[in-house]
Amino acid sequence: MKAIPCVLLSLCVVSCVGSKEFTIHTHPEGAKISINGEPQPGETPMTVKISQDKDLGIVATKPGYELAAKTITTRSSWWLSLLWTKHDPRAQYIEEDEARLELRKIPSAADFRPSAIPPYTGGGGATAPASAVPTLRPMPKQLLESPAVS
Repeated sequence: MKAIPCVLLSLCVVSCVGSKEFTIHTHPEGAKISINGEPQPGETPMTVKISQDKDLGIVATKPGYELAAKTITTRSSWWLSLLWTKHDPRAQYIEEDEARLELRKIPSAADFRPSAIPPYTGGGGATAPASAVPTLRPMPKQLLESPAVS
């Protein structure tokens, strides 16, 4: 019976510590990928070997598309925290085996349609036409009748 926890712990250590295969998909395919600022060779879909002791910052770029980014965070392994502290990098692992990123097409000048702009409804500025002359109010009688201050 004592062997079962040891076997489970050793399986967790083997599967959680170190590196693992990680697959990255984008829509559309053919994007360049950088992980934690390091450009990766090839285009998506791709499988890369990652270290599980730190978070992943994944950025996908493709000409004509906005860049897409995703962060994959590490988790603390309960089993590994028995060997090391909870925040020790050796007790961290990445649960996900893949990431999917959606790239949005950048609109070109040919895609521009003036009718797509909503009509101006006012607000945010002057409410009266610029040519309007302001009206003056008469001065209050109390100010007219008060003695001048010398």
